[in-house]
Amino acid sequence: MINYKFERKDNVNDAFSSLYQIVSFLRDPENGCPWDKEQTPKDIIRSMQGEIYEYIDALLEGKKDHVKEELGDIFLNLFLLAKIHDQEGDFSTTSVLNDTCEKYIRRHPHVFSDVTLKTAGDVIENWQKIKKEKEGRKDDLNDFFSNIPINMPEIEKCYKISKKAAKVGFEWSNLDGVYDKLNEEINESKNTKNKDEDLEELGDILFTAVNLCRYKKINPADALSYSNRKFMIRFNKVFKLAQEAGKKLEELTFEEWDYYWSQAKKQIH
Repeated sequence: MINYKFERKDNVNDAFSSLYQIVSFLRDPENGCPWDKEQTPKDIIRSMQGEIYEYIDALLEGKKDHVKEELGDIFLNLFLLAKIHDQEGDFSTTSVLNDTCEKYIRRHPHVFSDVTLKTAGDVIENWQKIKKEKEGRKDDLNDFFSNIPINMPEIEKCYKISKKAAKVGFEWSNLDGVYDKLNEEINESKNTKNKDEDLEELGDILFTAVNLCRYKKINPADALSYSNRKFMIRFNKVFKLAQEAGKKLEELTFEEWDYYWSQAKKQIH
């Protein structure tokens, strides 16, 4: 048992200190939590991904108390991650924070020195210049896409791949060209002969659809998130309509599915 009594703090520095202290107690080799002591960085990043998605849900719902809770869970996971690396002797949490402070001051000379940058575009251009010239973060000369994270979710990776290619001129001349390509890929998917060809052609459809989003300046993840939510809301309405009619979803005929779906679309825009 650890003798500890928490008291709410009045400033962010003390509050962060309290959270890190609690995390340290959880990871204490003798009296800590058995579950927390077993966690590795790979375990924590999986947990943190889930917390980030829950934070996004809360943010889109607009419920500030829920947003506050999920943001706290993200901080907890971050501190656990830092504590594990500290205990493993990889690096100290203090050095992480010091390095980050120095990096962001270095990358914002227009804020912390006399450099003048007028637009967000100028800031991004100078940011990349600093990464290459002052920090030595040069791209792999044999891989045009070397700066795109390998483990990024595929739809986001696809968006970044196509965006980077478009920046150097690999782009359709107009929107009709994108639609023509999408129709071409759809038609090719109709003539596949095996699973390998299905994999290839369906991947081409998705890749082109992501490009269409990019061309229209829409993040594909945002578009898919919107469609997911819309589908779930409408499907839940179908579920409710079927219940009111005394029917189970698995017993509906094709015609009934079509009818209830049409009703759901009319009632929920």
